[in-house]
Amino acid sequence: MKNKIKELRTASHLSQEQLAEKAHVSVRTIQRLEAGEDASIATMNLVAGGLGVEVGDLFPNSNSLEENDKVQSADEQVNLQLQKRQEEFWAFNRIYKVVYTTIMLLWAIYFSWIENDTYMTVMGVLWIGAWSLMKPIRSWIIINVLDKKLDAKYPLTASRPDKNK
Repeated sequence: MKNKIKELRTASHLSQEQLAEKAHVSVRTIQRLEAGEDASIATMNLVAGGLGVEVGDLFPNSNSLEENDKVQSADEQVNLQLQKRQEEFWAFNRIYKVVYTTIMLLWAIYFSWIENDTYMTVMGVLWIGAWSLMKPIRSWIIINVLDKKLDAKYPLTASRPDKNK
């Protein structure tokens, strides 16, 4: 099936290697697609995500009802996975904020029970340190744990730049 992958890739100033990395596919897959070979809908979704376009944008306008249905189905699949992924991502954010806030409030309440000034100062400095580490810890969890699990669960979204919005 004729596609516009090479045209879109060069317009984005990407090499085949760069697109393959962004799309989480091999360079050989990009080469085959640019040569006009067919690929699965999942692969086309990954490449579209790597280019930051919808699957339908990879193909010239077609008069074939079957091709149009295939493209529409691919777009629906990726959009469904993207919606579910984003819901899980935001659920993680809400849970993280609630747990973090609860811990920090309990820690602050503990201050009222401390009578030793030195110990209170140390606990206060640690409390401020923990508060300032909230964002880096969250980022580390997202990059090293959450993204990997969500990429495995929703593979069509792995190369999407908007996957965690």
